[in-house]
Amino acid sequence: MNKITVYVLGAVIAVLLAFSGCSRQHAHHVYQPQEAKQVQGTKLVSFLNPKHADSLVLMAFKNADYQRMLAVTDSLSAAGELNELRTEGYRATAYRGMKDTKKAIASLRRAIAMKDPSDNDYFLMVYLKTVYAELQQLQGNSEGALRTALALVEQMRNDGYEDNELCQRIYSVLGESQLNLDHPEEAAKFFERMYDILQKSIQNDTLGIHLMEGVEALNNVTATYLVDQQWDKAELWLNRLDSVFTLFRPTPYAANYPFYADWYLSSVALSHAMIAEAHGKKAEALKYYNDFLVTDFSKTDEGRMTGCNYLMLSRRYAEAADNYTVADQLMSTYEYESNLQMIGNVLMPKLRANYYADRKDSALRVAMQIAALYDTAFVKQKHDATAEMATIYDVEGKERMIAEREAKISQQRLIGVSIALVALIISFVIYAWIRHRMAEMRAKQERIEGELSVAREIQMSMVPSQFPQHEGLDMYAMMNPAKEVGGDLYGYVLQGDSLYFCVGDVSGKGVPASLFMAQVTRLFRTLATQNLMPAEICTRINDAMSGEDNERCMFVTFFLGLLDLNTGHLDYCNAGHNKPVIDVGNSRCGFLGGASNMPIGPMPDMVFRGGEIDSIKGRPLFIYTDGLNEAEDKDRNLLGNDRMLDILRKADSGDACQLIESLAAEVERHRDGADPNDDLTMMAIYLK
Repeated sequence: MNKITVYVLGAVIAVLLAFSGCSRQHAHHVYQPQEAKQVQGTKLVSFLNPKHADSLVLMAFKNADYQRMLAVTDSLSAAGELNELRTEGYRATAYRGMKDTKKAIASLRRAIAMKDPSDNDYFLMVYLKTVYAELQQLQGNSEGALRTALALVEQMRNDGYEDNELCQRIYSVLGESQLNLDHPEEAAKFFERMYDILQKSIQNDTLGIHLMEGVEALNNVTATYLVDQQWDKAELWLNRLDSVFTLFRPTPYAANYPFYADWYLSSVALSHAMIAEAHGKKAEALKYYNDFLVTDFSKTDEGRMTGCNYLMLSRRYAEAADNYTVADQLMSTYEYESNLQMIGNVLMPKLRANYYADRKDSALRVAMQIAALYDTAFVKQKHDATAEMATIYDVEGKERMIAEREAKISQQRLIGVSIALVALIISFVIYAWIRHRMAEMRAKQERIEGELSVAREIQMSMVPSQFPQHEGLDMYAMMNPAKEVGGDLYGYVLQGDSLYFCVGDVSGKGVPASLFMAQVTRLFRTLATQNLMPAEICTRINDAMSGEDNERCMFVTFFLGLLDLNTGHLDYCNAGHNKPVIDVGNSRCGFLGGASNMPIGPMPDMVFRGGEIDSIKGRPLFIYTDGLNEAEDKDRNLLGNDRMLDILRKADSGDACQLIESLAAEVERHRDGADPNDDLTMMAIYLK
């Protein structure tokens, strides 16, 4: 491996480590052994009828013969022995046993889409919806899990089953989803509601079935707070888990499934170890970790991965790196999607473990694996952002609807027809209050929209609308933010016969990106007046924007050029930005090559490198942000580099303004009514 390769890959690792430090730290992975999953699956058995059809399905299930379970289900369904709801429920169970999560989710979706199940199948439908919400959460789709669980809670309340034991699992999903969406207070309310239901369900539970449900729910809450590194809250729920687990261990259910009890014993011990380590009680933490190591679960691949949580926290990186060797196999087994949560949960800790254990070759391989997955994961994250915000607002509406429905039911139970007038007055008061609140909300929304409108005007005033008049020069640029304010930027500074120009794209959207954009724009204008080379300007902007002041780890991709308007000589620096297109309107037009650098902002003390072209006279130059080539239609199909180049090759190279306006029109045609998914900025420069 030559020195250049080592330097480049080393830089990749350094950047990935820097970004991993800026994101939420996922410190607790909960993997279940296959036997434990099978025990969880027996919860479905309680919904089986003692009929011949159901008994055949049950026989295949108990033997863990999931292929036969699927075949028997399909055969009985075709013969009319099973209704559609049970058919899809059994199919989902079989597919989960076969580790085909996608087909399991598809069956669950078909099941929960069915209307008005019979009385005998009511709780089966509730159970299937609960499992669907849990699977959504397991796959990192917190907003989807939240939407499903909220609707289910409302349904259970309306039907008078608010304290049913299944609600315990639903509230657990709601709490975890709210915490993942950064609503800790709402999460705490749902978790406490779950705990209230749990305490009622475990009373006089001599068999241990409800206690096992409680152990599972409390373990999930503890793990959720450990993920968030909220150690005090994790300790509170761990103490509750200890109490319920102590009651569960001597029950017949624990005796029948010793591996299940062993799994939870290992999880409890490891949670204690992590909390003690976080509080600086290293001797106590080591004792608990040794308790974890004597469990059977700790010796499995899942157990080795779970043990990495403590090893990383206690900086025993070499041992953690050894354990992380099973990560790829487990990701395949548990069908992790290529999303940012998977990268943060598994690959980032694996990278840090190998890097800090001084196993550079292994760290490089993991870094390349992350780099290969990051683009796909980042695009998916961008697609989910708008849906997540919509869900957050939808949550508030759902909670308000649930509260109103609960009040209405209480009134119906407490008052009779004889005092209907009182109910009418109360309804009128509520109606007036809601109207008042809605008026306040509208006023607040209008105020926010007005402030954002002013912010947009201020931001647009920071980019030039007039362009330099110079013999032989034709220059034009435009910027269209995807929201009221955005993070794209462009600008120029004319110094005699020297033209400085730039185009940039700040990470993120909205107000934070616009503030970062304003800082970069100000620095560009200031430094350009000092007659510095583009690479030196980028280096100085990075020094100003990175480090401790950049707590949110924001960055900007940036292309900066210095054009001699007499000779056509171009000096430039590309800081992680899309490669510009040169020779626009020529059948040979293509991307501008040369040196590329990291984006500006994430890492201090970077030295940026530049490139140069002897002359661009007669060679039109086009610079853009990824709002152009990554513009999406309603089906999320991208415009793409190939189509962009094809448009540019066919363009009339005589007018910069006409070129950009025609490209903007092409983007609108491609979107076909879809909302903009990103800010769009374009700049064209013709020098004759």
